[in-house]
Amino acid sequence: MENTFLKKIAIFSDLDEGSLERIASLINERRYQKGSLIFMEGEEAEAVYFIKKGKVKIFKTGQDGREHIINILPEGEVFAESCLFGLNKYPASAEAYEDIEALLIKIKDFEKLLEEYPKISIGIIKAMGKRLQMVSKKIENLALRDAYGKTAMLLMDLILKKHSKLYDGLEFDTDLSRQEMASMVGLTRETFTRALTKLKECGAIDFERDRIKIISVDKLKDFIE
Repeated sequence: MENTFLKKIAIFSDLDEGSLERIASLINERRYQKGSLIFMEGEEAEAVYFIKKGKVKIFKTGQDGREHIINILPEGEVFAESCLFGLNKYPASAEAYEDIEALLIKIKDFEKLLEEYPKISIGIIKAMGKRLQMVSKKIENLALRDAYGKTAMLLMDLILKKHSKLYDGLEFDTDLSRQEMASMVGLTRETFTRALTKLKECGAIDFERDRIKIISVDKLKDFIE
């Protein structure tokens, strides 16, 4: 059963059954209820995690106590993998966004796997590169765009996680609250709501509760460019 799941994870997808059996022997499984803290930023790093079921929120907490969401990771994703590269402490906090099942491998065991299976090292490097690209894009969005641009960019990113392309008339449901979406782009809930309303008034989007409709992709992009 674990082998079938491991095969779906990108960093393990090229390994044979014997290798997967070896990895499965090192795995511990844990369950966390929605809202439970998996680990806190600054804690001693102990393991790398894989999401078997549910979603995990990765976030940092500012000096003012405000939470800034870095990402919400779905089933099949890996997190805390950066701790394999010399980080002794978790760089961010992780919380169960839903009831989750997680597989974890202790860092010292994972380091042995990297020595035994170079393909895993390549997969980890690719995963890290993808995350760095995402972080770079997010920093650019936070630094260079106003509230309207940040909001428009977030909506486009959320859509493209579920759909292959943007088009006029596209409707999608977001499972995020207004507060959570605001946190992802460094805005207060009030400012984010005003930005959404502005995008609606300009004919870029329409929205009702958790459902958002793209009225004009071009108008939405105008807020970004």
